[in-house]
Amino acid sequence: MLDTINFVDLIALSRITPEATVERFGGLINSSFFDASNILGTLKQKGLVDFITSFPSQSSLTLTIDGKQLLEEAKQKSSLSLDTLDMAVLVSLSNGKRNLQDLAQGVNVTPKDLAMHLFKLSEQQFISYELRNGSVGMALTEKGFLQVKTGMPMPGAQVQPPVQQVQQVQQASQNVGQPVAPSTTPGPSQPVQQAKLQQQAPKTDEDLRQLEAKIVAAKRTKGIIVLLIILVLAAIFGYLYLLHYI
Repeated sequence: MLDTINFVDLIALSRITPEATVERFGGLINSSFFDASNILGTLKQKGLVDFITSFPSQSSLTLTIDGKQLLEEAKQKSSLSLDTLDMAVLVSLSNGKRNLQDLAQGVNVTPKDLAMHLFKLSEQQFISYELRNGSVGMALTEKGFLQVKTGMPMPGAQVQPPVQQVQQVQQASQNVGQPVAPSTTPGPSQPVQQAKLQQQAPKTDEDLRQLEAKIVAAKRTKGIIVLLIILVLAAIFGYLYLLHYI
């Protein structure tokens, strides 16, 4: 009988206080007297509640031992961390399954297991619900929506703290544009290459100016040679043209 417990049963049990009565129970679960009576009758059949009818005063409503144990079990499980079934419930809710029947078909677990996880998600503020006239409607909170988008970390995956991630991003941004340091372990030809570079590199400002002058002179010489070649070719083509028409 306990395996048939659903989320509505847990909600109803959690609303029962020592001062609760059968006649006023409908106001505690936001339902009419008729719907509240149906819920109480179901809880009575499952052995979770008991009530003593007294006339003309109101009938007192109490939890049985099984009812107290069930509610205590739900409260203990509500303090656990999220698991795969919790994520499946959140994903189903994000896909539009708002009522208990559609949600039960989506995750396909026993009513009691689903009730325990829904109670847990509600206590941890991942979902919100509204019990009205014997039926319950559910929706994700902002916390639950963000949890669906984030998902669960893979088993064994190491999640870096946010502070460490920010420090790595800042360090990477500082290193952008900086020259890469040469390797400290020289290869077989590295000393020879360094010696050649030291011999070819200008040592003073005068050497640098002389090097720049040589580069400019070389560019001018190259330009003059190209111009002379063009003039010679033009003269040759002009001569050939005159020979053709004479």
